[in-house]
Amino acid sequence: MKQRELAVWLKLIMVCCGIFGGLFCIYIAPETAKAILLDADESLSSLYTPFLTFIWVTGMPFFISLRLGWQICSDIYVGDAFTLPNANRLKWISFHAMMEGVLYIGALVYFFTAGSYAVNAVIAMLLILFFAITIAVFTSMLSHLVRNASELKQENELTI
Repeated sequence: MKQRELAVWLKLIMVCCGIFGGLFCIYIAPETAKAILLDADESLSSLYTPFLTFIWVTGMPFFISLRLGWQICSDIYVGDAFTLPNANRLKWISFHAMMEGVLYIGALVYFFTAGSYAVNAVIAMLLILFFAITIAVFTSMLSHLVRNASELKQENELTI
């Protein structure tokens, strides 16, 4: 696959992720929270607003990371993938993924200390935590590799 094709496919995937993330933050999470927290159980109705706030706060690093990924794809499109700015962008994506992980660890601690939680919610949060940590580790490794490739590229340009 050529670089331009790869960049276009990656951007298409990011657009789909952005649409799904937006739908989740704007429609799916509020409607699910309404059905579970407001309609089903009176004791959980006080958690509706904090839940929505939590979802919107955790959405911010996601959308910022999508923007950084879009910039990386733009550089891939023009054939400039191995640069220090891309290494820094990957480092920031790793940081944002770790922020997501910390937020979900905080939510898990809150659930366990409050004593009222649904098993399905805990499983979903553990999966999100797992994915956040996995993304953080792999983008950190990619950042290191892109930084090394950028340095090698600069050395090769100086020797020619």
